[in-house]
Amino acid sequence: MAEDSIQVPGKALNWVGRARHFIHEVGLEMRKVSWPTRTEVINTTIIVVIAVFFFAFYLYGTDLALYYMIRGIEWGAKQIFE
Repeated sequence: MAEDSIQVPGKALNWVGRARHFIHEVGLEMRKVSWPTRTEVINTTIIVVIAVFFFAFYLYGTDLALYYMIRGIEWGAKQIFE
């Protein structure tokens, strides 16, 4: 309902007019965007890749440590209760 009330000064717009108005406004907003430089994109990409590998190795190590810890607890329980 709110879209039906979009108006350009002096006239109401049909769906084609609304679509053209939307595209025009998108173009205006895209001119306001401050795009990162090539160097900024490369640097942030490198940081993200390093962070992904760091957390992958950290989570793998934590998973492995917990696996062996739980197996040790199971082994100890078997020794006590069997």
